[in-house]
Amino acid sequence: MSVTLIIEYFLSQIVSESSPSPQKPLKRYIFETVMICLVIGAVFAFQQRNMLPSDGSVSLPDTQFVTLSGQTIPLLAKDKPTLVYIFAPWCTICRISINNLDSLNSDKVNVVRIGVDYQYIEELTHFVDEVGVKGEILLGNNQTIRDFQVTAYPSIYILQPDGTVVGRSVGYTTSLGLKLRTAFE
Repeated sequence: MSVTLIIEYFLSQIVSESSPSPQKPLKRYIFETVMICLVIGAVFAFQQRNMLPSDGSVSLPDTQFVTLSGQTIPLLAKDKPTLVYIFAPWCTICRISINNLDSLNSDKVNVVRIGVDYQYIEELTHFVDEVGVKGEILLGNNQTIRDFQVTAYPSIYILQPDGTVVGRSVGYTTSLGLKLRTAFE
């Protein structure tokens, strides 16, 4: 069950009540809010269970990637954290969330978009053109998927300049969510 369906269910339950009744005191609303937060937290934890740990115990090497335009660039920035966004061109959630990366301040965080799980480079080119991606796309492969332990798209990691994994997420993330994740890393 997706997080969206859970949220929609609970919101429909709240909206269906025309007005708060005296039998439903403030404690009940607080309890329900806490339960919703716990359920959402459990879903997020379940989705991230197979990702690389973000406790600083894993460090990835600064590998070189070929871009969609044919250049070779390093994965990591030397002077700031790197947000790695791993996507597939057929992924609907990737299609609606990849442009949220444009809201990040490039002076504070290096944003890297890695396309994987495609058969032909033209699939990535079509995706970039159709969605209007502004940033450079790096060409990933099955080794990239294994190195980052990708099991769902999009997978997001935050890496320190030395490659240490300090943040992770999977699925849709808003512009605000991305800003908050990178602000505290």
